Amino acid sequence: MRIAHAVHGHPPELIGGTELYVSRLARAQRAAGHDARVFAGSVEWREEFEVEDETVDGVPVRRVHRNDLYFDRWDKTYQPLVSDAWDRFLAEVRPDVVHVHHWIRLTSDLVAGAARASVPAVVTVHDLFPTCPRVFRLKDDAGEVACEEPMGETPCLPCVPRWRFQGDAEIAGALVDARADVRRELDLARVVTAPTAGHASFVTRMLGGELDVEALPLGTVSVLPDGSPPASTDGRVRLAAWGNLHPLKGVHVLLDAVRRTRDPSRFAVRLLGGFSTEEYETRLRGLAEGQDVAFEGAYDAAALAAAPMDVAVLPTLCRESWSFVLDEAARLGVPILASDTGALRDRATGRMSFFPRNDAGALAERLDALADDPALLEAMRVAPSPEVVPFERHAPAVLGLYDRAVAAGPPAPPADDAKDRLRLLWERREWHFRELVRSETWPDLVAALRRRIEELESRG
Repeated sequence: MRIAHAVHGHPPELIGGTELYVSRLARAQRAAGHDARVFAGSVEWREEFEVEDETVDGVPVRRVHRNDLYFDRWDKTYQPLVSDAWDRFLAEVRPDVVHVHHWIRLTSDLVAGAARASVPAVVTVHDLFPTCPRVFRLKDDAGEVACEEPMGETPCLPCVPRWRFQGDAEIAGALVDARADVRRELDLARVVTAPTAGHASFVTRMLGGELDVEALPLGTVSVLPDGSPPASTDGRVRLAAWGNLHPLKGVHVLLDAVRRTRDPSRFAVRLLGGFSTEEYETRLRGLAEGQDVAFEGAYDAAALAAAPMDVAVLPTLCRESWSFVLDEAARLGVPILASDTGALRDRATGRMSFFPRNDAGALAERLDALADDPALLEAMRVAPSPEVVPFERHAPAVLGLYDRAVAAGPPAPPADDAKDRLRLLWERREWHFRELVRSETWPDLVAALRRRIEELESRG
Protein backbone atom coordinates (compact mmCIF):
# COMPACT_ATOMS: atom_id res chain seq x y z
CA MET A 1 0.00 0.00 0.00
CA ARG A 2 1.23 3.53 -0.81
CA ILE A 3 0.70 5.77 2.25
CA ALA A 4 1.17 9.54 2.55
CA HIS A 5 1.42 10.98 6.06
CA ALA A 6 0.95 14.71 6.69
CA VAL A 7 2.29 16.12 9.94
CA HIS A 8 3.40 19.52 11.26
CA GLY A 9 6.99 18.47 11.97
CA HIS A 10 9.36 15.55 11.80
CA PRO A 11 12.64 14.42 13.35
CA PRO A 12 15.42 15.32 13.56
CA GLU A 13 14.22 18.93 13.54
CA LEU A 14 11.19 18.39 15.77
CA ILE A 15 10.81 15.54 18.26
CA GLY A 16 7.51 16.10 20.05
CA GLY A 17 5.15 13.23 20.78
CA THR A 18 3.17 13.42 17.54
CA GLU A 19 6.29 13.83 15.42
CA LEU A 20 7.94 10.81 17.04
CA TYR A 21 4.75 8.78 16.67
CA VAL A 22 4.44 9.48 12.93
CA SER A 23 8.12 8.69 12.42
CA ARG A 24 7.72 5.40 14.28
CA LEU A 25 4.51 4.54 12.40
CA ALA A 26 6.00 5.23 8.97
CA ARG A 27 9.05 3.11 9.81
CA ALA A 28 6.85 0.24 10.98
CA GLN A 29 4.81 0.45 7.79
CA ARG A 30 7.88 0.42 5.57
CA ALA A 31 9.28 -2.52 7.52
CA ALA A 32 6.01 -4.35 6.74
CA GLY A 33 6.51 -3.74 3.02
CA HIS A 34 4.38 -0.63 2.52
CA ASP A 35 5.55 2.52 0.73
CA ALA A 36 5.03 5.08 3.53
CA ARG A 37 6.17 8.66 2.99
CA VAL A 38 5.90 11.85 5.04
CA PHE A 39 4.94 15.39 4.06
CA ALA A 40 6.09 17.55 6.98
CA GLY A 41 6.08 21.15 8.13
CA SER A 42 9.00 23.00 9.67
CA VAL A 43 9.59 25.83 12.14
CA GLU A 44 12.52 27.05 10.02
CA TRP A 45 11.40 30.14 8.12
CA ARG A 46 12.91 30.76 4.70
CA GLU A 47 13.03 34.02 2.75
CA GLU A 48 11.67 32.11 -0.23
CA PHE A 49 9.26 29.18 0.02
CA GLU A 50 11.26 25.94 -0.22
CA VAL A 51 10.59 22.23 -0.40
CA GLU A 52 13.33 19.80 0.60
CA ASP A 53 13.48 16.03 0.17
CA GLU A 54 15.44 13.87 2.59
CA THR A 55 15.45 10.37 4.02
CA VAL A 56 15.13 10.02 7.79
CA ASP A 57 15.62 6.55 9.29
CA GLY A 58 14.78 5.00 5.95
CA VAL A 59 11.58 7.04 5.44
CA PRO A 60 11.31 9.54 2.54
CA VAL A 61 10.38 12.94 4.00
CA ARG A 62 9.38 16.04 2.07
CA ARG A 63 9.79 19.06 4.34
CA VAL A 64 8.23 22.41 3.49
CA HIS A 65 9.65 25.73 4.69
CA ARG A 66 7.14 28.57 4.68
CA ASN A 67 8.10 32.15 3.81
CA ASP A 68 5.06 33.93 5.23
CA LEU A 69 4.99 35.64 8.59
CA TYR A 70 3.81 34.17 11.92
CA PHE A 71 2.81 30.90 10.27
CA ASP A 72 2.23 29.10 13.58
CA ARG A 73 -0.82 31.27 14.28
CA TRP A 74 -4.37 29.95 14.18
CA ASP A 75 -5.45 32.29 11.37
CA LYS A 76 -2.47 31.42 9.16
CA THR A 77 -3.20 27.71 8.83
CA TYR A 78 -4.11 27.88 5.16
CA GLN A 79 -1.11 28.56 2.91
CA PRO A 80 -1.51 28.51 -0.88
CA LEU A 81 2.12 27.57 -1.60
CA VAL A 82 1.92 24.60 0.79
CA SER A 83 -1.44 23.64 -0.69
CA ASP A 84 0.09 23.63 -4.18
CA ALA A 85 3.12 21.66 -2.92
CA TRP A 86 0.76 19.12 -1.31
CA ASP A 87 -1.11 18.75 -4.63
CA ARG A 88 2.19 18.10 -6.42
CA PHE A 89 3.28 15.63 -3.74
CA LEU A 90 0.07 13.63 -4.11
CA ALA A 91 0.33 13.67 -7.92
CA GLU A 92 3.90 12.37 -7.67
CA VAL A 93 3.43 9.74 -4.94
CA ARG A 94 -0.07 8.66 -6.01
CA PRO A 95 -0.90 7.21 -2.58
CA ASP A 96 -3.67 4.74 -1.95
CA VAL A 97 -4.51 6.54 1.29
CA VAL A 98 -3.59 9.78 3.06
CA HIS A 99 -3.17 9.93 6.85
CA VAL A 100 -3.43 13.49 8.22
CA HIS A 101 -2.00 14.04 11.69
CA HIS A 102 -1.85 17.85 11.84
CA TRP A 103 -2.47 21.00 9.77
CA ILE A 104 -0.43 23.67 11.56
CA ARG A 105 2.67 24.86 9.63
CA LEU A 106 1.18 23.12 6.60
CA THR A 107 -2.25 24.10 5.24
CA SER A 108 -5.88 23.73 6.25
CA ASP A 109 -6.92 21.86 3.09
CA LEU A 110 -4.93 18.62 3.39
CA VAL A 111 -7.96 16.31 3.31
CA ALA A 112 -9.59 18.51 0.68
CA GLY A 113 -6.39 18.20 -1.37
CA ALA A 114 -6.56 14.44 -1.07
CA ALA A 115 -10.18 14.57 -2.26
CA ARG A 116 -9.12 16.69 -5.25
CA ALA A 117 -6.60 13.92 -6.05
CA SER A 118 -9.28 11.22 -5.57
CA VAL A 119 -7.49 9.74 -2.54
CA PRO A 120 -9.39 8.72 0.62
CA ALA A 121 -8.08 10.09 3.91
CA VAL A 122 -7.78 9.04 7.53
CA VAL A 123 -7.40 11.73 10.22
CA THR A 124 -5.97 11.28 13.72
CA VAL A 125 -6.91 14.16 16.03
CA HIS A 126 -3.75 14.22 18.15
CA ASP A 127 -4.55 17.35 20.16
CA LEU A 128 -7.06 20.18 20.59
CA PHE A 129 -5.82 22.41 17.77
CA PRO A 130 -8.89 21.71 15.59
CA THR A 131 -11.13 23.03 18.39
CA CYS A 132 -9.22 26.05 19.71
CA PRO A 133 -7.41 29.07 18.21
CA ARG A 134 -5.18 29.03 21.31
CA VAL A 135 -4.48 25.33 20.66
CA PHE A 136 -4.58 24.09 24.27
CA ARG A 137 -8.03 25.35 25.35
CA LEU A 138 -6.49 27.59 27.98
CA LYS A 139 -7.80 31.14 28.15
CA ASP A 140 -4.59 32.68 29.49
CA ASP A 141 -0.88 32.27 28.78
CA ALA A 142 -0.26 30.97 32.31
CA GLY A 143 -2.67 28.10 31.72
CA GLU A 144 -4.69 28.85 34.83
CA VAL A 145 -8.12 29.13 33.17
CA ALA A 146 -9.34 26.16 31.12
CA CYS A 147 -12.06 26.42 28.48
CA GLU A 148 -14.79 23.87 27.81
CA GLU A 149 -17.03 25.96 25.58
CA PRO A 150 -17.67 24.83 21.99
CA MET A 151 -15.58 26.65 19.41
CA GLY A 152 -17.41 29.63 17.98
CA GLU A 153 -17.58 33.39 17.64
CA THR A 154 -19.08 34.21 21.05
CA PRO A 155 -16.81 32.13 23.34
CA CYS A 156 -13.61 32.60 21.31
CA LEU A 157 -13.77 36.31 20.40
CA PRO A 158 -12.61 37.64 23.82
CA CYS A 159 -9.44 35.55 24.10
CA VAL A 160 -8.39 34.61 20.56
CA PRO A 161 -4.90 35.89 19.63
CA ARG A 162 -5.08 38.91 17.36
CA TRP A 163 -2.95 41.76 16.02
CA ARG A 164 -3.79 45.41 16.63
CA PHE A 165 -4.99 45.90 13.06
CA GLN A 166 -7.62 43.16 13.49
CA GLY A 167 -11.01 44.28 14.74
CA ASP A 168 -13.85 42.17 16.07
CA ALA A 169 -15.51 41.85 12.67
CA GLU A 170 -12.39 40.40 11.03
CA ILE A 171 -11.70 38.05 13.95
CA ALA A 172 -15.32 36.87 13.96
CA GLY A 173 -15.10 36.09 10.25
CA ALA A 174 -11.78 34.30 10.70
CA LEU A 175 -13.28 32.18 13.48
CA VAL A 176 -16.18 31.18 11.25
CA ASP A 177 -13.70 30.26 8.48
CA ALA A 178 -11.43 28.30 10.86
CA ARG A 179 -14.30 26.24 12.23
CA ALA A 180 -15.66 25.63 8.72
CA ASP A 181 -12.21 24.52 7.51
CA VAL A 182 -11.90 21.99 10.35
CA ARG A 183 -15.41 20.64 9.86
CA ARG A 184 -14.84 20.32 6.11
CA GLU A 185 -11.62 18.38 6.67
CA LEU A 186 -13.19 16.01 9.20
CA ASP A 187 -16.35 15.56 7.15
CA LEU A 188 -14.30 14.69 4.04
CA ALA A 189 -12.17 12.14 5.90
CA ARG A 190 -13.34 8.54 5.57
CA VAL A 191 -12.15 7.65 9.10
CA VAL A 192 -11.46 10.03 12.01
CA THR A 193 -9.76 8.72 15.14
CA ALA A 194 -8.59 10.05 18.50
CA PRO A 195 -6.31 8.35 21.03
CA THR A 196 -8.99 7.90 23.71
CA ALA A 197 -12.77 7.79 23.82
CA GLY A 198 -12.74 10.78 26.16
CA HIS A 199 -10.69 12.85 23.73
CA ALA A 200 -12.93 11.81 20.84
CA SER A 201 -16.04 12.84 22.78
CA PHE A 202 -14.54 16.17 23.86
CA VAL A 203 -13.43 17.11 20.33
CA THR A 204 -16.86 16.23 18.98
CA ARG A 205 -18.58 18.36 21.62
CA MET A 206 -16.23 21.32 21.08
CA LEU A 207 -17.00 21.29 17.36
CA GLY A 208 -20.74 21.20 17.83
CA GLY A 209 -21.44 17.48 17.72
CA GLU A 210 -22.49 15.26 14.83
CA LEU A 211 -19.00 13.97 14.14
CA ASP A 212 -18.04 10.30 13.98
CA VAL A 213 -14.73 10.16 15.86
CA GLU A 214 -13.62 6.74 17.09
CA ALA A 215 -10.97 5.85 19.64
CA LEU A 216 -7.74 4.08 18.71
CA PRO A 217 -5.03 4.01 21.42
CA LEU A 218 -1.65 5.13 20.10
CA GLY A 219 1.32 2.83 19.80
CA THR A 220 3.97 3.84 22.28
CA VAL A 221 7.15 5.65 21.25
CA SER A 222 8.78 4.78 24.58
CA VAL A 223 12.09 2.95 24.31
CA LEU A 224 12.27 2.26 28.04
CA PRO A 225 12.62 -1.33 29.21
CA ASP A 226 9.94 -2.57 31.58
CA GLY A 227 11.07 -2.58 35.20
CA SER A 228 11.26 -0.32 38.23
CA PRO A 229 14.04 2.22 38.88
CA PRO A 230 15.86 2.30 42.22
CA ALA A 231 13.48 3.11 45.10
CA SER A 232 14.18 5.23 48.16
CA THR A 233 16.44 3.77 50.83
CA ASP A 234 16.47 6.70 53.27
CA GLY A 235 12.76 6.92 54.07
CA ARG A 236 12.12 9.95 51.86
CA VAL A 237 9.67 9.83 48.96
CA ARG A 238 11.55 10.43 45.72
CA LEU A 239 9.47 12.26 43.12
CA ALA A 240 10.33 12.60 39.44
CA ALA A 241 8.95 14.56 36.51
CA TRP A 242 10.42 14.71 33.02
CA GLY A 243 10.01 16.08 29.52
CA ASN A 244 10.14 19.66 28.29
CA LEU A 245 10.14 21.89 31.37
CA HIS A 246 7.45 24.23 30.02
CA PRO A 247 4.93 26.22 32.09
CA LEU A 248 2.00 24.34 30.54
CA LYS A 249 3.47 21.05 31.77
CA GLY A 250 2.99 22.34 35.31
CA VAL A 251 6.34 21.53 36.95
CA HIS A 252 5.95 24.70 39.02
CA VAL A 253 2.79 23.18 40.51
CA LEU A 254 4.82 20.20 41.73
CA LEU A 255 7.53 22.36 43.33
CA ASP A 256 4.92 24.61 44.92
CA ALA A 257 3.13 21.54 46.27
CA VAL A 258 6.28 20.18 47.91
CA ARG A 259 6.76 23.53 49.64
CA ARG A 260 3.19 23.28 50.97
CA THR A 261 3.58 19.80 52.51
CA ARG A 262 3.81 19.49 56.27
CA ASP A 263 7.50 18.58 56.04
CA PRO A 264 9.19 19.21 52.67
CA SER A 265 12.32 17.42 53.89
CA ARG A 266 10.43 14.13 53.48
CA PHE A 267 10.64 14.54 49.68
CA ALA A 268 13.37 14.62 47.06
CA VAL A 269 12.55 15.82 43.54
CA ARG A 270 14.34 15.02 40.28
CA LEU A 271 13.45 16.99 37.14
CA LEU A 272 14.73 15.72 33.81
CA GLY A 273 14.56 17.83 30.66
CA GLY A 274 15.52 21.23 29.33
CA PHE A 275 13.96 24.54 30.33
CA SER A 276 11.64 26.06 27.75
CA THR A 277 12.72 29.63 28.59
CA GLU A 278 15.18 31.43 30.85
CA GLU A 279 12.24 33.04 32.64
CA TYR A 280 10.75 29.67 33.50
CA GLU A 281 14.12 28.37 34.66
CA THR A 282 14.38 31.32 37.04
CA ARG A 283 10.89 30.64 38.33
CA LEU A 284 11.55 26.93 38.94
CA ARG A 285 14.89 27.50 40.62
CA GLY A 286 13.25 30.04 42.90
CA LEU A 287 10.57 27.54 43.90
CA ALA A 288 13.24 24.87 44.44
CA GLU A 289 15.30 27.00 46.82
CA GLY A 290 15.66 25.30 50.19
CA GLN A 291 14.34 21.98 48.89
CA ASP A 292 16.08 18.83 47.68
CA VAL A 293 15.51 19.39 43.95
CA ALA A 294 17.88 18.15 41.25
CA PHE A 295 17.66 19.61 37.75
CA GLU A 296 19.10 16.86 35.55
CA GLY A 297 18.86 18.62 32.17
CA ALA A 298 18.78 16.66 28.91
CA TYR A 299 18.30 12.94 29.41
CA ASP A 300 18.00 9.67 27.54
CA ALA A 301 16.10 6.48 28.25
CA ALA A 302 18.94 4.99 30.26
CA ALA A 303 19.16 8.06 32.50
CA LEU A 304 15.41 8.08 33.07
CA ALA A 305 15.32 4.38 33.93
CA ALA A 306 18.23 4.82 36.35
CA ALA A 307 16.77 7.84 38.17
CA PRO A 308 15.84 6.98 41.78
CA MET A 309 12.07 7.23 41.80
CA ASP A 310 9.20 6.29 44.10
CA VAL A 311 6.50 8.33 42.35
CA ALA A 312 6.16 9.80 38.86
CA VAL A 313 4.33 13.13 38.85
CA LEU A 314 2.48 14.42 35.78
CA PRO A 315 1.25 17.89 36.81
CA THR A 316 0.32 19.09 33.30
CA LEU A 317 -2.06 22.01 32.92
CA CYS A 318 -3.13 20.84 29.45
CA ARG A 319 -5.88 18.42 28.55
CA GLU A 320 -3.62 15.68 27.19
CA SER A 321 -4.90 13.52 24.35
CA TRP A 322 -2.74 10.48 25.19
CA SER A 323 0.57 11.28 26.97
CA PHE A 324 3.67 9.34 26.02
CA VAL A 325 5.13 10.44 29.37
CA LEU A 326 2.38 8.37 30.98
CA ASP A 327 3.50 5.45 28.78
CA GLU A 328 7.02 5.86 30.18
CA ALA A 329 5.79 6.12 33.77
CA ALA A 330 3.72 2.98 33.27
CA ARG A 331 6.72 1.06 31.92
CA LEU A 332 8.83 2.21 34.86
CA GLY A 333 6.38 0.45 37.16
CA VAL A 334 6.07 3.29 39.68
CA PRO A 335 3.01 4.89 41.30
CA ILE A 336 1.75 7.91 39.36
CA LEU A 337 0.29 11.21 40.57
CA ALA A 338 -1.42 13.08 37.73
CA SER A 339 -3.61 16.04 36.91
CA ASP A 340 -7.25 15.02 36.80
CA THR A 341 -7.86 15.95 33.19
CA GLY A 342 -8.00 14.63 29.64
CA ALA A 343 -6.40 11.34 28.69
CA LEU A 344 -4.65 11.04 32.05
CA ARG A 345 -8.06 10.47 33.61
CA ASP A 346 -9.24 8.44 30.59
CA ARG A 347 -6.36 6.00 31.17
CA ALA A 348 -6.82 5.72 34.94
CA THR A 349 -5.92 2.54 36.80
CA GLY A 350 -5.23 1.70 40.44
CA ARG A 351 -1.59 2.69 39.94
CA MET A 352 -2.67 6.31 39.50
CA SER A 353 -3.88 8.94 41.95
CA PHE A 354 -5.29 12.27 40.78
CA PHE A 355 -5.40 15.89 41.92
CA PRO A 356 -7.31 18.82 40.39
CA ARG A 357 -5.46 20.52 37.54
CA ASN A 358 -3.28 23.44 38.69
CA ASP A 359 -4.05 22.83 42.38
CA ALA A 360 -0.79 22.75 44.34
CA GLY A 361 -2.63 22.51 47.66
CA ALA A 362 -4.47 19.35 46.61
CA LEU A 363 -1.23 17.82 45.29
CA ALA A 364 0.46 18.61 48.60
CA GLU A 365 -2.28 16.65 50.39
CA ARG A 366 -1.66 13.65 48.09
CA LEU A 367 2.07 13.86 48.76
CA ASP A 368 1.58 13.99 52.53
CA ALA A 369 -0.74 10.97 52.34
CA LEU A 370 1.90 8.93 50.50
CA ALA A 371 4.64 9.96 52.90
CA ASP A 372 2.42 9.15 55.90
CA ASP A 373 1.42 5.69 54.65
CA PRO A 374 4.07 3.57 52.89
CA ALA A 375 1.44 0.83 52.51
CA LEU A 376 -0.58 3.15 50.26
CA LEU A 377 2.47 3.70 48.08
CA GLU A 378 3.06 -0.05 47.85
CA ALA A 379 -0.59 -0.72 46.98
CA MET A 380 -0.33 1.70 44.07
CA ARG A 381 2.93 0.14 42.96
CA VAL A 382 1.44 -3.34 42.58
CA ALA A 383 -1.87 -2.15 41.06
CA PRO A 384 -2.60 -2.62 37.34
CA SER A 385 -0.72 -0.29 35.02
CA PRO A 386 -2.18 2.05 32.40
CA GLU A 387 -2.21 0.23 29.06
CA VAL A 388 0.87 0.71 26.91
CA VAL A 389 0.27 -0.37 23.31
CA PRO A 390 3.26 -1.90 21.47
CA PHE A 391 3.67 -0.91 17.84
CA GLU A 392 3.55 -4.57 16.87
CA ARG A 393 -0.15 -4.41 17.79
CA HIS A 394 -0.84 -0.80 16.85
CA ALA A 395 0.52 -0.73 13.28
CA PRO A 396 -1.82 -3.50 11.99
CA ALA A 397 -4.78 -1.71 13.59
CA VAL A 398 -3.90 1.45 11.65
CA LEU A 399 -3.72 -0.56 8.43
CA GLY A 400 -7.24 -1.74 9.20
CA LEU A 401 -8.35 1.89 9.21
CA TYR A 402 -6.69 2.38 5.83
CA ASP A 403 -8.48 -0.66 4.42
CA ARG A 404 -11.81 0.82 5.51
CA ALA A 405 -10.98 4.20 3.96
CA VAL A 406 -9.90 2.63 0.67
CA ALA A 407 -13.05 0.48 0.60
CA ALA A 408 -15.18 3.59 1.11
CA GLY A 409 -13.42 5.33 -1.78
CA PRO A 410 -12.54 9.01 -2.14
CA PRO A 411 -15.19 11.63 -1.35
CA ALA A 412 -16.35 14.23 -3.83
CA PRO A 413 -13.90 17.16 -3.74
CA PRO A 414 -15.05 20.53 -2.35
CA ALA A 415 -16.38 23.23 -4.63
CA ASP A 416 -14.00 24.41 -7.35
CA ASP A 417 -13.87 27.97 -6.02
CA ALA A 418 -12.98 26.97 -2.43
CA LYS A 419 -9.23 27.08 -3.01
CA ASP A 420 -9.42 30.41 -4.85
CA ARG A 421 -11.40 31.93 -1.97
CA LEU A 422 -8.89 30.70 0.61
CA ARG A 423 -6.01 32.05 -1.46
CA LEU A 424 -7.63 35.49 -1.65
CA LEU A 425 -8.18 35.59 2.12
CA TRP A 426 -4.58 34.54 2.72
CA GLU A 427 -3.16 37.20 0.39
CA ARG A 428 -5.19 39.92 2.10
CA ARG A 429 -4.11 38.83 5.58
CA GLU A 430 -0.46 38.48 4.54
CA TRP A 431 -0.46 42.04 3.21
CA HIS A 432 -1.71 43.25 6.59
CA PHE A 433 0.99 41.29 8.42
CA ARG A 434 3.73 42.79 6.26
CA GLU A 435 2.33 46.27 6.81
CA LEU A 436 2.33 45.61 10.55
CA VAL A 437 6.00 44.60 10.53
CA ARG A 438 6.92 47.58 8.37
CA SER A 439 5.07 50.06 10.60
CA GLU A 440 6.46 48.63 13.84
CA THR A 441 10.08 48.29 12.71
CA TRP A 442 10.35 51.58 10.80
CA PRO A 443 10.84 53.73 13.95
CA ASP A 444 13.57 51.36 15.13
CA LEU A 445 15.33 51.62 11.77
CA VAL A 446 15.17 55.42 11.86
CA ALA A 447 16.59 55.49 15.39
CA ALA A 448 19.41 53.09 14.43
CA LEU A 449 20.25 55.22 11.39
CA ARG A 450 20.32 58.38 13.52
CA ARG A 451 22.70 56.73 15.99
CA ARG A 452 24.97 55.65 13.15
CA ILE A 453 25.07 59.16 11.71
CA GLU A 454 25.90 60.63 15.13
CA GLU A 455 28.67 58.02 15.54
CA LEU A 456 30.22 58.94 12.19
CA GLU A 457 29.95 62.67 12.90
CA SER A 458 31.71 62.20 16.25
CA ARG A 459 34.65 60.69 14.40
CA GLY A 460 34.95 63.78 12.28
